[in-house]
Amino acid sequence: MNPLPLFGLTFLLFFITSLSTFAEDWNHWRGQNRDDHISEKSGWTGTKWPLTEAWEIEVGEGSTSPIVVGNHVITMGYVDGQEFVRAFDLKTGKPIWSQSYAAPRYGRHAVGDKGLYFGTTASPEFDEETKYVYTLGCDGELACWDTANAGAEVWRKNLYDIYKMEQRPGEGERHRNRRDYGYICAPRVYQNWLLVETGGNAGTVCAFDKRTGKQVWASQHKDDAGHSGGIVIMNVEGKPCLGILTFQEFLVMRLDADHEGETVGTYAWPSAYANNLLTPTVQDDKVLISSWHSFGKRANPTMHQVRVTLKGIEKVWEQPVSSHLCSPIIANNRIYIAGPELYCLDFKTGETIWKGAGFNYGGFCTLTQDDRLVVLGNRGKLRLIDTVGHQQTEYRELALQKTLTQDDIWSQVVISHGYILCKDVRGRILCLQIGE
Repeated sequence: MNPLPLFGLTFLLFFITSLSTFAEDWNHWRGQNRDDHISEKSGWTGTKWPLTEAWEIEVGEGSTSPIVVGNHVITMGYVDGQEFVRAFDLKTGKPIWSQSYAAPRYGRHAVGDKGLYFGTTASPEFDEETKYVYTLGCDGELACWDTANAGAEVWRKNLYDIYKMEQRPGEGERHRNRRDYGYICAPRVYQNWLLVETGGNAGTVCAFDKRTGKQVWASQHKDDAGHSGGIVIMNVEGKPCLGILTFQEFLVMRLDADHEGETVGTYAWPSAYANNLLTPTVQDDKVLISSWHSFGKRANPTMHQVRVTLKGIEKVWEQPVSSHLCSPIIANNRIYIAGPELYCLDFKTGETIWKGAGFNYGGFCTLTQDDRLVVLGNRGKLRLIDTVGHQQTEYRELALQKTLTQDDIWSQVVISHGYILCKDVRGRILCLQIGE
């Protein structure tokens, strides 16, 4: 057999290198960089969006978003009195390992919207150093699992039992809009700590040793734990800080030595129905905070841009735009968010540049390396939206594909290693391969 010509060998090596360069894990809430950006292309050919169904499985009830670590999809689900933590093969959907423990379908203080959600909600968190994955069940079961040892339990504790968080209060005289969904905020690894929004008698946030689960410190601030999707880390005048939407405010605290958990500032953010669900989005010293149910005489959608310094938090602008679920994405001085429509806003002013389509409760967005938005909403409608022309002034939809269509979508759309994962509240996961 003749050896491969030099040109062919060079092209093959380039092709393999290109694939490996743009293949990226989705190992945290909101992705590798926790901002809904992915360093992989959308697969748009210029005329079509070729997607092929790879597999579909059921993992148990819940709104937990899956994560991808190498060739493993890791997620959670509730089935018959048990919360399961499972790993599947990304390419085939075949089970790799499974762990479980006894748990209720709802958190112990759950009230409101029980027909819309059930089971686990907080997304898993992976730590590259230890190869541990951390999970948080709706009834406060915080656990650490060893992915290098078939998901064996490393440590586990219950936050309700330890910190005695009470039922979240309601707004108004009769508390008609009281909501309590249990624990839903994804844990966050930072250096040797696992940061968790605990609420209760210790502090709003507690830091645990990521290897042992032992509490290291608790925050100075003691607001009730909220319903936000996750914790953000930001740099404030050279100091590492943590930001989070709690039950009724945006809270920033320090993480540097001798100041752990010390409050930098708070920004009032009360929400009707306790629905501060969106994760804050950070760019430099600016933060976008948003809620569909901002509290007032009427529950109105609102987004604020705030500036954070070591002296506190101040508002930069306010706009009447938000989503029930989709955290804002920042790219090229623009903001993208899927509410009832997909909005494109100017980052500096917050003014709407364009909007389009309809997403009911709102969808979840991921921005690809080739500047296209993949948006999942409306019980499984998957859209590809063009943002390549950064100066464009109108909505441009490239493709629409129906995926899961029976139940609500409360989970993040995930793109990793050339696959798209869509998950509904009943626990069905559909995996689509990008390309012919």
